[in-house]
Amino acid sequence: MKDVNDLMQAILEMDAAQRKASEKAKAERTARLAALDEQKQKIIAECDAREKTECAAAAKAAADGNAAALAALEQQRRQAAETMTAAAKAKQAQWCAELVQRTLGGEAAQ
Repeated sequence: MKDVNDLMQAILEMDAAQRKASEKAKAERTARLAALDEQKQKIIAECDAREKTECAAAAKAAADGNAAALAALEQQRRQAAETMTAAAKAKQAQWCAELVQRTLGGEAAQ
């Protein structure tokens, strides 16, 4: 009977040791998973920060490009307005000269 009791005791001790080892392994896995999750969160935060920085830089570059394009268009508009004003003045002078010629031509005919 003592052998059976010793055998049962040994089985219970082995079972307890196995349970303890299993719990220790589970705790280690949980700790590793937590560390990996923390590392993943850091990587995600890093990527988000990098993306925001890159987006801000792209937006600034686009705004700068738009400002340059707008300035170029404004310069073209000014040049076109000056050209049109000069052409209008030239036409006005031409028409005035023609009117004077017609008027003088009409007076000479009378």
